[in-house]
Amino acid sequence: MNTASGVFFTWLLGLIFVVGGVVFLLFLGDNNLLFGLPYLVIGLLLCYGAWRLQKSAAKKAREDAEALDNEAVPPPPAD
Repeated sequence: MNTASGVFFTWLLGLIFVVGGVVFLLFLGDNNLLFGLPYLVIGLLLCYGAWRLQKSAAKKAREDAEALDNEAVPPPPAD
């Protein structure tokens, strides 16, 4: 399912996790790696997933448009 709101909120949630992970890595005392790395990895995975979702949706739309164009062209006459 490639809804615009789903992609938007996936990007938003991913960016929140990335920013949180970086903040934890920079400003958290002794446990910065314990909390920072998982948040950063989760955020990067969410952003990557949203990016791939947009790429696959664009590819599917392009293929659908090409299929419609191919259907509009009449086949060559049979001899």
